[in-house]
Amino acid sequence: MFQFGSSRRTRLLEAARKEGFNYSLTSPCNTVFNLAIDGGLVMLSKFPIKERDILIYPSGVHSDRFSDKGALYAKIELAQNNVIHLFMTHTQASYVSAPPLTDKSVLVRQEQLSLLRKFIDKCTLNALPEEPIILVGDLNVNSRPQPDSSNVNGDTDEYLNMIKILSGEGIEANQIDASASPDKRIYNNSKIVGVKDVLKERYEHHPITFGDVIVADDGTVSPKETVLTGKDDLLAQASLDYVLLIGTDQSKKRVTIDIQRTRVEEFFVSDASVTQLSDHYGVSTCLISS
Repeated sequence: MFQFGSSRRTRLLEAARKEGFNYSLTSPCNTVFNLAIDGGLVMLSKFPIKERDILIYPSGVHSDRFSDKGALYAKIELAQNNVIHLFMTHTQASYVSAPPLTDKSVLVRQEQLSLLRKFIDKCTLNALPEEPIILVGDLNVNSRPQPDSSNVNGDTDEYLNMIKILSGEGIEANQIDASASPDKRIYNNSKIVGVKDVLKERYEHHPITFGDVIVADDGTVSPKETVLTGKDDLLAQASLDYVLLIGTDQSKKRVTIDIQRTRVEEFFVSDASVTQLSDHYGVSTCLISS
């Protein structure tokens, strides 16, 4: 939720406090001397935020160069003194369908993911093994192959790269620079960790979170939402939003994610000028504290 030019974020925080969400963290607002739009991130909690930090990515490309996109970090203390490390991000968007790995927006996004991994490492340097690290947000990486693909339930190359960057494995440099050595890797990290895609595990495929469609009995495809979604994205059928667990052994965690209660939240509304609350669906999950 962007604060730029609007009081809606302030009103949201006020309403949230009335519902018991007394702790919050948001993207910083810019001053009159910086006309960039804020990052649009809002984190609300009913539990105390014990530590916090903010990452601002370098300027992006296309219209994103006017937005201070980045990431939020909160160390949240739950009941029984259990702790989670929660990260939230909004990365560079692509404004074309299925951009190649050499597209400027993809290159910027991969650089942001590398910075995000370093940010996660910094913020969780002293995290205990039983404390889960969770990453959520609109990562703008479409994990779903194109609708006309023969493997629509598979993974896209950019999604696989995202997982490799966040895990620390890194990617082959010759994906971006054909002259690079086949053995050269970029965005790699000395510490390799596991990355679990909770939504994918729940649905056994990548669910649509943006540009959903209605398929008629005769096979005709029409957009499910037309008010908030841009014309070029009406039939995108993309999966851009994630709940990711960062770490190798989830069995040691005192707080775990309930996979079966993880889901896409469509947030349809009636009696309003819009049919759903956002052009993206929301995603939700449930934490179980031992």
